[in-house]
Amino acid sequence: MTSRSVSGKRLSVRVKISGRGLAVIAVALLCASGCGTTKFSDTSRTGTEQLLISSAMEELVDQYDYSRLSGLKVHVKAANSATDGDYLKSLVRQQLAANGAFVKDDEASADYIVEIAPGAVGTNRYELMYGIPETKIPAIGTLNNGTSIPEFALIKRTDQKAQVKLRMWAYNKTTGTIIWQSGVNTKTANIRDRWIFGAGPFTTATYDNAGVRIGGDRAIPQTFGEQTTVAEKTSVCAEASYQELDEKAIERLQKIREEGLVKAVEAEAATEEPLELEEDVATEKAE
Repeated sequence: MTSRSVSGKRLSVRVKISGRGLAVIAVALLCASGCGTTKFSDTSRTGTEQLLISSAMEELVDQYDYSRLSGLKVHVKAANSATDGDYLKSLVRQQLAANGAFVKDDEASADYIVEIAPGAVGTNRYELMYGIPETKIPAIGTLNNGTSIPEFALIKRTDQKAQVKLRMWAYNKTTGTIIWQSGVNTKTANIRDRWIFGAGPFTTATYDNAGVRIGGDRAIPQTFGEQTTVAEKTSVCAEASYQELDEKAIERLQKIREEGLVKAVEAEAATEEPLELEEDVATEKAE
């Protein structure tokens, strides 16, 4: 109903719509409304798997002491292929550069080779359920196809774990002499989903909602000196900026490192006691 004033009088107009009219309006609205479809796709590997593996790699690479390689021209190469091996190699290169090594893209420009050997990179999955599992009922009589009864879970838990095993060592490219080894170390990353009486999942993981490994927030020093101490261990997960060394500082740092390596070899050789040789000389004199 609508109303309006005409010459000071109020005029009311009533409009009635029949049932057929309402049906026509409804059909018109349906025809006017639009519809659309959304296309979904999945990658060959889940994001959870990749986050677990990368988190384990980050924690593993963070724990080493790279000060032995500070000031040296190094080239990083992988001894074998592995899942996400390029990411692991990049993490090692970043840590070497952050701790004072001069990382070279080609082997010809480097004096030392850092070889990384991933021993294991993969995930395991475990499931635990308290309730009635899914039950399949075979075809009976005239029924052509069987059927199944869905699971009824009171409590359900799913655990996924990533494991990364790594060994690294560095050697002189010309002489083949080893100057550093990391030892064999293994790190894991976990995620756990729980369902309780159908509610869930309730998730706990070794990384946060942003995908950053929990505990990987140690700041990287903005500059490094001519000697890097163990206390300056850093994390690849932290934001940082660096002050680039000039050519004279680089040459001085390389010279100090090379002299230190020579002194270390000489000191090690001086500590060796030629016991067998002295015994042989004493025996010859007695004869």
